[in-house]
Amino acid sequence: MALMAWTGSDTALDAAARLLIERHHGRLDRQPGVAVFTGAAEALAAAVDWQQHPAATRALVVTVAELEPTSPTTAHALAAIKHLLEGAHHGDILATDVVRLLIPAPTCGTWANEFVPAGRSGGTTVHQLLWRRPDRPQPVTVVVAEDVAIIRAGIVSLLTADGMTVMSEAADYQSVLDTVRASRPRLLITDVRMPPGQGDEGLRAASILRTEQPGLAVLVLSQHVQASAAADLLTGQTSGIGYLLKERVTALDEFLRAARTVAAGGTVIDPLITRELLSRNRTIDQITSLADRERAVLELMAQGLSNAAIADQLTLSARTVESHVRSIMTKLDLWEDPAGNRRVQAVIRWLDRH
Repeated sequence: MALMAWTGSDTALDAAARLLIERHHGRLDRQPGVAVFTGAAEALAAAVDWQQHPAATRALVVTVAELEPTSPTTAHALAAIKHLLEGAHHGDILATDVVRLLIPAPTCGTWANEFVPAGRSGGTTVHQLLWRRPDRPQPVTVVVAEDVAIIRAGIVSLLTADGMTVMSEAADYQSVLDTVRASRPRLLITDVRMPPGQGDEGLRAASILRTEQPGLAVLVLSQHVQASAAADLLTGQTSGIGYLLKERVTALDEFLRAARTVAAGGTVIDPLITRELLSRNRTIDQITSLADRERAVLELMAQGLSNAAIADQLTLSARTVESHVRSIMTKLDLWEDPAGNRRVQAVIRWLDRH
């Protein structure tokens, strides 16, 4: 385990900085100005990312073993850390000998020669990391459309912490159209249901805007599995399209990966929705596999006709109609069941197809 310590207190930390620490598998310690990480490499990478944060000052990376037998949260350990940070300048990242030995060639910078902070000599040797800003892709510009304020604020915070630029927010159908038309973002993240009707306004707005701005990527969030809405969204141009259930937003890394994938022109569809779409496509294939006479029989079944009435309508024998019905059930994979509702299921599939 390793620590990243910095001057100042946790009062300077906002949600974005906390997420930064968590992204490197760290957690805030009970003591102010200290975060605990699973290893020195994670702590060092977090220190470099920390320097990109507006509240950043000086930082020190030290392994927990170097503080033993004292706990990393004791006053004695914190005093030792503070002593090592004395004399460092704003933006400096320092590390102890052990950290340098563990990570001789860090990917986020290079080690300077032995570094002695101003005003201090002797004691524990510390080394300065000549860190460099990581190569980052161009910021993704986003408009977030969600009528529930607390959910919208959470999405905005996540995107901002991940380096995306939230240009504006929208809370209803018309504001989605107006905002995206005015700001022309790279990515629109929208709920399916939006005021005023709480129907599919978000989806309709996305469709209109994609027509007006062909380069606009759209990530749709839905409370429930709505395969028909996903199918509508995927009709035509499928690049830069995403459809996720809202529960995925709680899986932070998964949600952010999906947002960046869609913004880059990829397609991300929630696995549950994919399974539903495959089921719907399978039903379409099954209906298509029916012979013309079988489809005619099934259509009359959907109108509520009995076998005898179907036979009369199509000028067939009752035995021939029964044979067609058996073939229909076989091709639709509808087998006998205790409830005896195969006929109802066949009609439902027919209606869903049409």
